[in-house]
Amino acid sequence: MDMGQYPHLKGAVDISVKTGEAVLGTLFDLAPKEGSVGGTALFEMVLQSGQYRHEGGGYLWDPMSSLIYPVFDGFGEDRKAKGVLFTTIYWRFMMRKIFPSHIKGIFCVIENSNEKMQTYIIDGPEARYVGPGDFHDPAFDYLKQTYDIVSESEEAAGPDTRSFTTAKVNGQFMNYTLTVYPSTTFKSIYVNRRAESGAYTIACTFAVAIFLFLVYDLIVQRRQKIVLERAVRATAVVSSLYPANVREQIINDEDTHPSKKNKGPGAFLRSAVEESASNASPLASKYPDCTVYFADLVGFTKWSSTRQPEMVFQLLEAIFKEFDVAAAKRGVFKVETIGDCYMAVVRARSLVGIVVFIGIDVGGRLTLFHDHSSSFFYM
Repeated sequence: MDMGQYPHLKGAVDISVKTGEAVLGTLFDLAPKEGSVGGTALFEMVLQSGQYRHEGGGYLWDPMSSLIYPVFDGFGEDRKAKGVLFTTIYWRFMMRKIFPSHIKGIFCVIENSNEKMQTYIIDGPEARYVGPGDFHDPAFDYLKQTYDIVSESEEAAGPDTRSFTTAKVNGQFMNYTLTVYPSTTFKSIYVNRRAESGAYTIACTFAVAIFLFLVYDLIVQRRQKIVLERAVRATAVVSSLYPANVREQIINDEDTHPSKKNKGPGAFLRSAVEESASNASPLASKYPDCTVYFADLVGFTKWSSTRQPEMVFQLLEAIFKEFDVAAAKRGVFKVETIGDCYMAVVRARSLVGIVVFIGIDVGGRLTLFHDHSSSFFYM
């Protein structure tokens, strides 16, 4: 065979026939050059031999490689190569329609054993030849993916791929590697601030939710504190007005009659008589042995009529304070004060030796009115 017409096949055909292996040729292009053998005619011939039914101008300046495949005289192990078939690999054509349209900015660098490099860039289904050399962005070297084309071809050969003869691919004469790199364009498609924005939005939402929860918790605690303070004050008032057993009966009556709760003043005025007759439990307790007594200030009415109200109030406050101290000490229950009269009761038939009151009136006299009753009802 005259290799003068096929310079890109020089040496590759001999190796394929001698070894019985498929051989990849060198990188070349068939662009018409002044003084070159064949020129445009050779380019068209190669296109036809590779059965590429495309416009030649689309691949005229692109690098390509030849694949030489041996033709054997049989199918046994002692078979011998008697001829070769060859076709041309247009790398740009092979890279078309690999990715969908939204995948853009993928650099592909093809390198052979002669350290010749060609760079392509893939934008969606189209591939574009950049030029001889390596033009990828070095910033993405850590993401590169490299493939040995000879090894990949050997693994792909088999009956399932219609490579029935499964000739081995020779990697000694010429080997190719394909290295793939992403680019800034590709990064902009998949790396953006959407995740950060989403995380920021979620964080803000949680922060607002926590703030509202804390505010709600503070409001609830404040309301509970107010309710507790009011309950303490109400309990103190009840404790000062009623003895322990009556106080317990009032509280227990509230618990056993929930219908009485949460009613406003209007409801109370409208239904006070009805509730008193139907729902209220009697609070009266009978004490068969007790003494009810009244301590009255002699001449108080005449004396107070010529005095200022402040002086009258101070006198009564001072005297009744001493009465309260003595009553608490002796276990006497103070019922009420009626003007200058101090009313109290004790569960005993006599006050002698049980209750001692100290009081001073305007004339230095204190009169006790004793009412020894056989029984006493406290309401």
